[in-house]
Formats: sequence, C-alpha cells, structure tokens
Amino acid sequence: MAYINGLVGHQGRNGCRLYCPLIGRRKPDGSHYYPALLKPNNYNVEGCDHADINPSSIAFRAFNNYEENLKILVQSPNDTQYKKRRLQTGIVKPGIFLGLPRANILSIPCCFGYNIMHLISLNIPDLFISLWHGTIDCDKDDNRSTWDWAVLRGNTWTTHGKAVASIMPYLPSSFDRPPRNPAEKINSGYKAWEYFRFGPWLILSHSAETILEELLQTHVWSTYYSST
Repeated sequence: MAYINGLVGHQGRNGCRLYCPLIGRRKPDGSHYYPALLKPNNYNVEGCDHADINPSSIAFRAFNNYEENLKILVQSPNDTQYKKRRLQTGIVKPGIFLGLPRANILSIPCCFGYNIMHLISLNIPDLFISLWHGTIDCDKDDNRSTWDWAVLRGNTWTTHGKAVASIMPYLPSSFDRPPRNPAEKINSGYKAWEYFRFGPWLILSHSAETILEELLQTHVWSTYYSST
C-alpha cells in the first residue's frame, strides 16, 4: 500500500494508513516505530516520549492536513530537509492516484481503506499465539524462559488444539467453516475466513473461559480479555 499512497508505511513514525495523528514510538537507537498508545516505563526517547494516548481522541481525526503536509514535503530545498520533513509528515512522495481527476475519486488518502479483515483474522491472533508460544521476536537481552505467559507449549499446545477442534459438533450448520486443530493446521492452510469466524480469534473470544482461562495466569488472562 505504501507504494500506492506515498506514505511511509506502518513502520514509520507517522505510520497510520488513514493518516491519523498517532505518532509511533521506537526503541532507543532503533528506526522501527510501533503504534504504542501507552508510554513505556522509564522511556525518554526524543520525539516519542509523549504521554499515553486515548484512542477515542484520535478516532475521528484521520486524513487531517495531508495536502498541507504534502506541499511542505515537495518544497524541500535539499535532501537533508526532505528526510527531515518525511519524518515529520509521514509522507514519502505524492501518491500516484493524485494524477487522476479529483472528480472521479475520493480524496487522498481517504480512498485507501484500512484492512480490518486481516487485522482481526490474522494479525492480532498471530501476535497472541506467538506470545503464548514464546516464539515472538524479542531483544537479545530478553529471556524467553522467564515469560510466564508462554503457556501454549509442548503437550499443552497439543491438548489445546484438540479442545479447539472438539467444539465443531456444537456449531450451527449455518456456520461456514468449523475450526480445525490449530496445533496441526495453523501453519498449513489455516484460512483467513477460518481465523475470522471460527479460528483462534473466535475461539479465544467465545470459548476462552473454558479453554484458555485455565491455562493463563490471572494477569495474563486479564490483559487478553480486555483486548477482546
């Protein structure tokens, strides 16, 4: 999408596809920005150390100031100023759709919708599962053996997969695709629709009290449950 809309992409300081005012946060000496709403403890990275952000405060502020910021970018007098303004504005270049007649399209970047299907059917479940597997990427000085939330390992993951698959007889026949055993199928053809309707996201949301709550410690369960 970044190649089409001309924005910096989700790893940038202004990484929102809807061009909302959310400013990302990066690790010290890092260049990858994350859309973290809460300010980490003991965090003072320049340009990223703003206070906690309430999502409702930016929910209706998408697409603000795009054209003004684009003018600022394209008027950069040299490469140094261009890089500085690119960081400030979150814009890399004019989008190719700006070459179309304005009467025939929605405004830029308003015409680029957000990918809500893959957010809840692939991205978020993948993060939770990799956290609970203890396989998510981490810093070199982090120790996965101390992760008390990494409970879906070994026999526990196998048993959990069977529990997920066992609910199939109890789903209404009108449901499109029943959940298969994620321990066996999650890396080999688990469908986005299966994720979305019957896979990990639905299972975690609707059957977690019986399947997951017994596995997760109270503070981990509370964090998960508040996100669903």
